[in-house]
Amino acid sequence: MKIYQVTLDCQLLHEMKEFYTRVLGMELIAESEQAFEVMAGSTKLHFIKKNERPFYHVCFRTGSGHFETMLSNLNQLGLLLPDGEGNCSMFWKEKQAYFSDPDGNVLEMLERPQNNNLLQSWHDVGEIGLPSADVIELQEFLSELIPNEIKKESKTFSFFGDQAGVFVIVKEGRNWYPTERAAKIHPFTAIVSGKTEGQLTPPNLPYKIIVKKEWGNFLPAVQFRMARPTNQLGNIVRFYNEGIGLKKIGEFHKHDGYDGVMLGLPGSSHHLEFTQYDYWMDLPIPTSEHLLVYYLPDQKELEKVTKRLDEMSYERAKPENPYWSRGGVTFKDPDGWLVVLMNTAGI
Repeated sequence: MKIYQVTLDCQLLHEMKEFYTRVLGMELIAESEQAFEVMAGSTKLHFIKKNERPFYHVCFRTGSGHFETMLSNLNQLGLLLPDGEGNCSMFWKEKQAYFSDPDGNVLEMLERPQNNNLLQSWHDVGEIGLPSADVIELQEFLSELIPNEIKKESKTFSFFGDQAGVFVIVKEGRNWYPTERAAKIHPFTAIVSGKTEGQLTPPNLPYKIIVKKEWGNFLPAVQFRMARPTNQLGNIVRFYNEGIGLKKIGEFHKHDGYDGVMLGLPGSSHHLEFTQYDYWMDLPIPTSEHLLVYYLPDQKELEKVTKRLDEMSYERAKPENPYWSRGGVTFKDPDGWLVVLMNTAGI
């Protein structure tokens, strides 16, 4: 289970940003008055300011060289958390050390020998703590979408996931090692890899886990977006949203001079994005061979969409390739790009 992104609450926003960027050396990629984002290696960490101080456990993995450098730096700053015998550097399969951030979260640093080439950087987030009233019940719930290769079960503590990443599921109230601080439940969102697309929201817990399925080893992507500029964003959205029937899954306004809308095909993993800049742009003129094709195997459903577009007065067109006319209906969108509704089940 790869951990792509983690969203956590925080109280001391400025202090947390300074800690993660200056002390831990993570790259700051976005910030606002209420949030900031850093890269912990390949994992994106997103912190959102809240009035209440939360309490989380997060484990960062790195190579041996970077581990030793960070261990020395954290020791000098007095941030290391000793175990019951006063040790600040432990060994369980690999070297590990615990420390805290300005909000008091229990953080772990774990050496990953197979990544010794990453001498001066973080590798990823390898563990996230998930307190729960019922450890086994949460395990079973997560198993719906996420494979679990670690089969050890306990009513108070369990690792869930695989070598790529794990959730550390603990009984609420159990102390986070090596401290005497009891685990507490706080809002948490993560994007992780899994066996199928979906979203997990455990009952009675403020957790949201978005699961992405990678396409394959050759191209391990989890999302596809086709982006296109326009000078008439409202008309384009009307055509694809109200006419074609695509669901609006996101939008933004005045972002570096751009407005934009994302429309799903049919969900968020495959979608179109249309953007419009503050001033008029010279756009390319599409040819009759530039096509966006929707395969609708149900003839009646195709007729419904066709009727809807006709009633909205959108122009029909004749494609250059006669193949698309055999069982298909072609329309021009407001920018002149051709959209084919094809009455087949595709390939």
